[in-house]
Amino acid sequence: MSSGRVYRVYLCFLALLLVFGVALRVEAAIYGRQITSAVSALSTLRVGQTTKAEALSRLPRLSASAIGPYSDSPCKADGCFFVGAGNGLPGRILWGTRNRALASLLRWWGFRFESLNVWATFTSGRVSYVSYWLMVSAPGVRQGVPPPPRDGEAGVVVISVSSTGVINSGDPNSTEGQHLTYRVLPARSAPSQSVRITLTPNAPEEIVRDAFDLKLDCLWSFGGCRRWNQLLPGVQAPSY
Repeated sequence: MSSGRVYRVYLCFLALLLVFGVALRVEAAIYGRQITSAVSALSTLRVGQTTKAEALSRLPRLSASAIGPYSDSPCKADGCFFVGAGNGLPGRILWGTRNRALASLLRWWGFRFESLNVWATFTSGRVSYVSYWLMVSAPGVRQGVPPPPRDGEAGVVVISVSSTGVINSGDPNSTEGQHLTYRVLPARSAPSQSVRITLTPNAPEEIVRDAFDLKLDCLWSFGGCRRWNQLLPGVQAPSY
């Protein structure tokens, strides 16, 4: 009797773990669909062409903001709009975990962290800047800063994509023909885990398409997301 009861409790416990793990992955899949939907809508906005009314109709969740797209800088356009989202309690639990073994167990079980921020600014009634910033949990333990983490130990994968009028070449005497049409900059400290992509209206269409074509299967896989090119497989990092 006693052993049979222990066996049933053990089975119930395993079933609970399985159901909870499946529920966490379903949540990640739903949130991943929301992310790709928002980023796909953002990809249709064209700097200098799309009107404010068109942009807000395609991204109705955007809200007016006094803060611009650069950290805590004030909005310097005629209007700045922002929307942000995160995946709640599972992400906060994982984000607060510092123990490598416990973090690995939680990720395997289905605890994931995802955060998406979207900005759009308008000047003279048209889009002047758009961007998205995506951060997802990755195997590894977040290290203190400074020193910067080694590649593979950032604990997150970060992708920043923006579309603007001109990419500053750094040379005040440069001509328009010398300006870059796009730029892909992996982070120096963690080049496989973080990248910044900047686009202009003259960027090749395939580059623009690939920069907004997120693949988020790793959000609900057992291994999780490890590198930014898992999420943007069409984007090629520059070779130096």
